[in-house]
Amino acid sequence: MKVLLIHPRDSGYYYRLGAFYPPLGLAYLGAVLKKEGHKVRIVDMNVEDFDYKNGALSDYDVVGISSDTVRIELACDIALEAKKLGKTVVMGGPHPSFDFTRLLNMGITDYVVLGEGEHTLPKLLESISQGNPYPEIDGIAYKMGEKVKVFPQKFIKDLDSIPFPDRDLLPLDKYKVKFDGKRATSVITSRGCPFNCEFCSASQFMGLLWRKRSVESVLEEVELLYRKYNYGSLIFFDDNFTLDPKRVIAISEGIMKKNIKISWWAFSRADEVLGHEDMLEAMSKSGCRMLFIGFESANDEVLKEYNKKLKSEIAFDVVRLLRKYNIDVFASFILGALSETKEGVWKTVKFAKKIGKLGASIVQFSVLTPYPGTRLFAKLRSKLKIRDPRKFDGTHLVFKHPNFSIEEMGKIFTKAYFYVYTTPKLLFRRGFPFFFRLMKNKGKDKLYETLSSKELCYIS
Repeated sequence: MKVLLIHPRDSGYYYRLGAFYPPLGLAYLGAVLKKEGHKVRIVDMNVEDFDYKNGALSDYDVVGISSDTVRIELACDIALEAKKLGKTVVMGGPHPSFDFTRLLNMGITDYVVLGEGEHTLPKLLESISQGNPYPEIDGIAYKMGEKVKVFPQKFIKDLDSIPFPDRDLLPLDKYKVKFDGKRATSVITSRGCPFNCEFCSASQFMGLLWRKRSVESVLEEVELLYRKYNYGSLIFFDDNFTLDPKRVIAISEGIMKKNIKISWWAFSRADEVLGHEDMLEAMSKSGCRMLFIGFESANDEVLKEYNKKLKSEIAFDVVRLLRKYNIDVFASFILGALSETKEGVWKTVKFAKKIGKLGASIVQFSVLTPYPGTRLFAKLRSKLKIRDPRKFDGTHLVFKHPNFSIEEMGKIFTKAYFYVYTTPKLLFRRGFPFFFRLMKNKGKDKLYETLSSKELCYIS
């Protein structure tokens, strides 16, 4: 079958800063589908023009579309265009996986792949090609008559069984991201997260069980990216790269043994850094230059509300320890917890400024956002004030908050950045271009308090 996989353009606020990475999820699907004999094309609308309304979809049997919440409006529009042409439409990604009933009942898509698709999508296409449009396979949802049929996903246990993402299906020359002055790309070495934070959908979408690729598999892909594709920097996009310190040490030592000269950064947790100086030393020697850490708040009550399972006081020790090993810090905070007052928010902002002075070169703020699929969404669904999915980008207050109006939170968000980045240490280090682009884009931003014109894509 001829299969088109589409990554819709992202209009989210932080994505407008220019940090576009290849859609590895679609590249993984492309690899497994090609292995099954299908002809596959991937279109990443973030980096290439694609006029889906004027015949560009007509050459394919199946149109697959991946989407999160911010991109769901465009994803629906593409799906409906494909349906007009009589194409089989399959949607996947975080938002469709949690909103499949509505999407199917409204006729936007024929199928929704729930969560991981590497096992599900090939089986679905095989069944369709054999004349059976209603297969009973894990990880699929579709409408049969008046009923939505759901077959829950089973997470892939052996990640080494999946081929590497087929990057040759992507326009790699169009991704301009650099890290540490070198051309950069992304890698995924594990899936799942056991921490199940209130505001995050990772534990639902990829499971509570942390599943890891073997060290040998990771090093093989890293070497491929370094030697074949000539990348000088890598970003490990795992939700939690440092969960197993021994594994991190083994990967770091393997990078050095193979004489792979790269810079890299990854996502971590504050409580996984302390007490593991052997891990940090190995990471630093192998090229680790930064860790993204969600400190989230200066208020322990808020951290408890978020189900973070850690204390705010460790943040300073974490930054000091990372700086000892020349590892930079990308510090992330969330403003607007349900229990938070204005005083509490500014406590966190001042806390973030201290973290910046101590050594974090990038400080990021987000506004608490109830993404579909999270426990927070279930709690706040009836209190949503903004239902335009484009505003679910982590920079807008979209629900009725007990202590802040939408306008107040918007002003606090902007002031928080100005307050932190007027610190000379932050302004003139790596964080300056981040701050400059952030404020430049914020000036162009308009707050949508009315609903999107496309009812099909409201957050309901």
